[in-house]
Amino acid sequence: MSGQRFYASPTDIMQWPNGAIGHRPGGPFDCLGPFAKVCNCPVRGTDERRTVYATGYADTAFSVPARCTYKGRTLRGYLTADENGAEFRPYDGQLSAA
Repeated sequence: MSGQRFYASPTDIMQWPNGAIGHRPGGPFDCLGPFAKVCNCPVRGTDERRTVYATGYADTAFSVPARCTYKGRTLRGYLTADENGAEFRPYDGQLSAA
């Protein structure tokens, strides 16, 4: 079962300096930007890179609720970005349970 909730255009992409590739839903009401699906996204607290999917609309100006799989489990957290690029940050306790 896919965790993808939002359409992610295969052609409307953004590549960040850290190698993460964000896919936008596109359209006139695109309020997710390149966070609908982020491939090759670094996961904070690990050396892993995963495909991360937005699970909801931005809850602040700096984060988008998201999820990814890690060691067979679903990690919940949020996507954020800085000058280096997008990064998935799992909620507290998510990595220790994996």
